[in-house]
Amino acid sequence: MQEAEVYEKEADKVVTKTEERTQVIPLKKVRFEKALSEFMVKPLDSSLELKFVSALYTMLFYVPVQVGEQVISAKNRKPGLKLDIATMTYLADGSEYVPVFSSPERMESFLRGMGKNTELRPMVLSAQELMFQARRVNVAGILVNPGEHNFPLTNEYWSYVKQIRPIDLGDGRSFKLKIMPRDPAARIENKLKNVLKRMRSVKRAWLLGVKLPEHEDYEYVVIVDYTGDKKKFEESVARKLAIGIRSQLPYRSDVLIGTTNDLVGRSADKNFTPFYERRIGLFG
Repeated sequence: MQEAEVYEKEADKVVTKTEERTQVIPLKKVRFEKALSEFMVKPLDSSLELKFVSALYTMLFYVPVQVGEQVISAKNRKPGLKLDIATMTYLADGSEYVPVFSSPERMESFLRGMGKNTELRPMVLSAQELMFQARRVNVAGILVNPGEHNFPLTNEYWSYVKQIRPIDLGDGRSFKLKIMPRDPAARIENKLKNVLKRMRSVKRAWLLGVKLPEHEDYEYVVIVDYTGDKKKFEESVARKLAIGIRSQLPYRSDVLIGTTNDLVGRSADKNFTPFYERRIGLFG
């Protein structure tokens, strides 16, 4: 059992928060489990991978925690609750993971089989929050629906997928675009230009900040005017752009990659000047 962040809340308030967040899960649960199952059958299919990653980023998971009383000490003088996150060893690779579940029923059934259903209680966290906790307690990642899907989402795979996740506008389709501060935007643009010069299928490119629905902060987004095969965009363009600028991104920042065919991309094309335009010449 690993110790999670300390929450200075009364026990009944923790339950209330969980109940509030579970109200948005059912439909997302169905979409996520369908996307996960399809991706597990064909893990090399890039379109199924993107579908899974998109569902993963909007999903909320149940994680079993043990709730105890926070010990008052010289460093911590406020009473509160201490939450210890459960961990388990995945026999397939011998690594330790945080078990997470897509529904309370799955979690309860698993814990009942382990004889732990009376010791632990559910807490609801996003994939981002869970992966942060997994790194903090030094385990390999999270294990999704152990006993059924048994999908190990490792820290390494998370680092990969968060670089190229698709732009998800949600149901409201509302978003905001803005020009990001020149430092480090200028350095990122220079890196992008070096990569884009070798991509004949990209005519123009924008680097902006986008604020997506239900997100508090702006994230970097690269929009490209792409004329090649749509099926090859992920492999031949998106991944190369994400890898090319990874070293220039601010700490713990991600980048989204899109095209002018997307809703965000069309807005960028209409309202902002591209930082890159491919010159058409003898060898263009």
